Amino acid sequence: MIIKKSVALQVLNAALATGGDLAEIYYQDNIVHRYGLKYKKVDVVSSSKQRGVGIRILKGKNYVYGYTSDLSSKALISLASSLALGFEGERIKEVKDLKEKKHGNLNPIKIPHSAWTTEQKLSYLKKGEDAAYNYSSKIQNYAGSLFEQDEHVEIYNSSGLFVRDDRVRTRLAVSVTATDGTQFQDAYQAPGLSQGLELLENIDIVKLVLETCETAVELLTAEDSPSGNMPVVLGNSFGGVLFHEACGHPLEGSAIYRASSPFYGKLTKTVASSVVSAYDDGTIPNGWGTENIDDEGNEPTKNELIKDGVLTNYMVDEFTSRSIENSKPTGSCRRESYRFAPTTRMTNTFIAAGDSDPKDIIASVKDGIYCKDFAGGQVDQSTDQFIFTSTTAYRIKDGKITHMIKPISLVGYGYEILPNITMVGNDIARAPGVCGASSGSCFVEVGQPTLLISSILVGGAGGK
Repeated sequence: MIIKKSVALQVLNAALATGGDLAEIYYQDNIVHRYGLKYKKVDVVSSSKQRGVGIRILKGKNYVYGYTSDLSSKALISLASSLALGFEGERIKEVKDLKEKKHGNLNPIKIPHSAWTTEQKLSYLKKGEDAAYNYSSKIQNYAGSLFEQDEHVEIYNSSGLFVRDDRVRTRLAVSVTATDGTQFQDAYQAPGLSQGLELLENIDIVKLVLETCETAVELLTAEDSPSGNMPVVLGNSFGGVLFHEACGHPLEGSAIYRASSPFYGKLTKTVASSVVSAYDDGTIPNGWGTENIDDEGNEPTKNELIKDGVLTNYMVDEFTSRSIENSKPTGSCRRESYRFAPTTRMTNTFIAAGDSDPKDIIASVKDGIYCKDFAGGQVDQSTDQFIFTSTTAYRIKDGKITHMIKPISLVGYGYEILPNITMVGNDIARAPGVCGASSGSCFVEVGQPTLLISSILVGGAGGK
């Protein structure tokens, strides 16, 4: 225990002095290392450390939250006492003991970040740089970077819980810029997992960079995109970002308990076509969004959200479960750091594999678009309207993928798109991302198989 048991008990009891029914201490020690090459030179070698404590007190359907980087017992007790003043009342609970909760390890690490020197890591990135500039004279710039996180968290609460977890993540990112003298086009790939440096040993960086270069150069001669409502095939893996943003966020307890989600009150109702099933699964081994415990100390779950088109569950944390009837925490309470109050967030969210062969999905489209990759997008949380940019897209003509087109935008509403998914492939894949919301930026995975949306509004996003 980083915080002595005697101190944790004093802090929790100080927090409960005015009638709070649950008090929680969240300790975080997070170290991040970054390495990067850009414009044929070392761009960054940096380390950062974040260490502190957040304290939350719940009373019914209200809570207060505060944080500090001062870990002295005096500072922690003072913060808890100050937060308790946010409520009026008499003590209803006293914490007398804390017992450690044991859990399994979903993210085994084979090669720790300390196993390679800085020179070895930069040399690895340099292999990608050499491959990029040797690919074509049209490659103007290569940027390669490595992100490493080593995080330790501990949670103590007034239910007598003490639990801790070590979280390790590694992500490689490569981007290239191509030019023909009149325009610039970019391409980007960034695989990552809750692993150590074995991630790098399992990735052929030269192959990854060459694929990225090929996309950037091909974009230089891509035609302008069509516009209007038409069939669109979304590729697997990062294509799942559309479901994540347009449908995943509205299924989080933070939207449901406020009754601001289009899916509020829709449990057991049909919200998608019968070929759609979807999960938020925090139990995937080494998944980018996988953690052994969430930020309330609960173990993750494989949470079925949609089954054969029917809405079956939401993502819920302790606080939002108090306002959502017949719900209980699903192990999906998360935050960026101790400086943020936690809330319900996605972990690894995806549309499940279907029965269709991806080739048959393409063959079913007479005139449409195939979106291979996305750069992300945004959603108006008040209306659920989304806009997403597909950076790598192709025309489909008479059931065949033809030529590349310039980046396109997809516009619509999540609750309208789900019923328009008419075919789902058997080739599910997942990809890492970073999701921002009220509790800060969290690491999440998105995913899906190849799927067909029978009709969606398409607009040109343009090139640089």
